[in-house]
Amino acid sequence: MSSELLQRWDQTLPGHLDLGRRLIVAWSSPERVYHGATHLLACLNAWQQLGGHARAEALALWFHDLIHHNQPGLDERASAAAAATELGDVGLAHAEIDEVTRLVLATIDHRPVADDHAAARVCDADLAILGASPLQYQASVVALRAEFATIDDGQWQERRRRQLQALRERDRLFSTPIGAQLWEASARRNLQTEWQQLSDQASNGAGSPAP
Repeated sequence: MSSELLQRWDQTLPGHLDLGRRLIVAWSSPERVYHGATHLLACLNAWQQLGGHARAEALALWFHDLIHHNQPGLDERASAAAAATELGDVGLAHAEIDEVTRLVLATIDHRPVADDHAAARVCDADLAILGASPLQYQASVVALRAEFATIDDGQWQERRRRQLQALRERDRLFSTPIGAQLWEASARRNLQTEWQQLSDQASNGAGSPAP
């Protein structure tokens, strides 16, 4: 996977392989069970399905979870700051760096404003796993659970209920027409299935992790 990612990086920002290697090393840390290199590659692939081609959008995906300590909001801001520093060091124009950091910050809440097509593509690519096959979605939840090894099952289930409720209450999960067509219906089914499983565990007093 690292070779494929490095090739993708070189296509995005030729001549800066050292930076690409450093990013891949960061994404490949062993504690990143979900927010790792597999997620990065999946985001880049989903972004291409959405018709993405602008370099700033690709770079935003490369940096959007570069810093990850399970601290929503803080992680994205730290990742945006890292993008500004790293891309400044390789000589990107200030305007493009500003766009990359703006797009990274858009992934805090995944609610791009209307007509912000760049942010819509980046956010939809990050959320595309919600609309994956049931087995892929289930595997992603297991991987997310592994990143929270320090909390018990009850705390994890409560955390997931809050996250799922926030997602289920949204009028639309995906902001691009292509994303909505590809993933909205399957994402709703996946979220409902996990919600029901969590509800069943709560009713039965089960302490097993969410699937």
